[in-house]
Amino acid sequence: MRSGQAIAAVTLIFLLGAATGGLTAHLIHQKRMERMVRGGAGPMSEMILKKMDRELKLDTLQREAIRGIIQETHGEMRQIRRQFHPQTRLVLARSEERIRALLRPDQKEAFQRLIEKRRRQWEENDERPHPEGAPPEAGLPSRP
Repeated sequence: MRSGQAIAAVTLIFLLGAATGGLTAHLIHQKRMERMVRGGAGPMSEMILKKMDRELKLDTLQREAIRGIIQETHGEMRQIRRQFHPQTRLVLARSEERIRALLRPDQKEAFQRLIEKRRRQWEENDERPHPEGAPPEAGLPSRP
């Protein structure tokens, strides 16, 4: 009986260690991705370029030409996001109101705190000027 308990204890410790390790790895990966996304075009472009270089074994000329294409594409995508930013804010504002209508008063307060926290995070990391005429309360800034 005691050997069965010992085996169960060792197994439990092993499983808890594996779960802790997996969770830690996930959190580290998530933080790295957040830092890269917040870093803007530079870090993201370099990550894309490194992956292509590793898989395609690019020469120096190809690497520099592709770096330029990636940066140009990033600029074009930023323009598209700017163009649709006001519409995105309105869609988000409507969805927030629909969700708010389903919540109890205590949930509404917590929901508002979540919205405000996310809005501050986006505004801190938002490299784009806010479009004229888009009220701050129109929803969370979003990057489609």
